Amino acid sequence: MTFLNQAQSIINLTSAMEKKKKFSYINVPKSAIIALSKNSDNSFPSHFAKSVVSSLKNTDPNVMKAISHSLVSDIEDGKHYKIGLHKNGEYYYSNIFEYYYMNNKEIYNSTVNYYIKNTPSVVITFHDKKIIQKHFGNNTHIINVAYTNYYEKIDSIYAQLAEFEGGVDYCIMDCGVLGLALMSKIWENLNMSTIDFGKTLSLSKVTYPQPVA
Repeated sequence: MTFLNQAQSIINLTSAMEKKKKFSYINVPKSAIIALSKNSDNSFPSHFAKSVVSSLKNTDPNVMKAISHSLVSDIEDGKHYKIGLHKNGEYYYSNIFEYYYMNNKEIYNSTVNYYIKNTPSVVITFHDKKIIQKHFGNNTHIINVAYTNYYEKIDSIYAQLAEFEGGVDYCIMDCGVLGLALMSKIWENLNMSTIDFGKTLSLSKVTYPQPVA
């Protein structure tokens, strides 16, 4: 397998943005793999698990699956091939935006400012409007999702997103594993790229706490 480091991952990702062709950068957390097991204490509902697996099995070369280093040995040993994580695949550094936000703010800011802020986008998010606009600008569309019950609302969330078809280039994921579950249906049906920001916005709230009202 090929496991790209931070620098290789951000170079490939920005190259995809530059080309203006449809792509997807999506995080695959180890917790999501564990939750696919019916024996897990926190397993996904069946319909949600099916959506996650559908995304994992996407073999399009423009789908960039970003995995944590803790998954590398399991993938190399063939433990997850049945859900689409093959040992001969190419994998990206997980949570690349989190990494650069915390370790090289100049690269983070230049990437967001040049490639995202001036590109029509919609954000699926657990956060409020203020923090979204702080990162992505005032013209970004927002789909707010309640953190507590999104498993059961995946279809309605997708329906809201589909209303932006033809009006945005990017769907930015700020919604944890929900982004992974949505990716396959977006890829198959909508003409927009998906970019998973992981927990970057949550980290920014910790780094720069919001003032108390």
